[in-house]
Amino acid sequence: MVNTGLNLASDANIKQVHHTEDRNYHKVNLTNKRTVYFKIFHQNIRGLGKRTGKLLSHLHPDFPHILCLTEHHLKYSRLEKVHIEGYKLGAHFCRQIQEKGDVAVFVHNSLGFLNMDIVKHCKEQGIEICALKLTFGTLNICVLTLYRVPSGNVSTF
Repeated sequence: MVNTGLNLASDANIKQVHHTEDRNYHKVNLTNKRTVYFKIFHQNIRGLGKRTGKLLSHLHPDFPHILCLTEHHLKYSRLEKVHIEGYKLGAHFCRQIQEKGDVAVFVHNSLGFLNMDIVKHCKEQGIEICALKLTFGTLNICVLTLYRVPSGNVSTF
């Protein structure tokens, strides 16, 4: 069992900031006195299947708020059953005809979000995208995950 330790309601994750050189963090100022770090992780996973444990061990101990995964290679019926401890499936695009590809966003359990319906902009083996809107403190943040098939691999109709 993995403890992600990301309770945004706790003061433990709200830090006074003097200086940081870690470019993986995005500072979100909620007030003049407090800064919360918001972390998004992106990975071309090339098949999520049974790799959730390996993914979590790679992220440990500094778990992000958002996991953006491209090429998860799962149909929705399998993707909705994927369990990544501490996260829930927030948005996704799964191919209906072709295999492989696909995109998904997993959101830490402590965050509220709304799924944005943008499937009309997707094309299998062309551009595959999903998006959601997060509530992070007093801010609304849109997260978009995109996979574009390299132009040499796009089939024409």
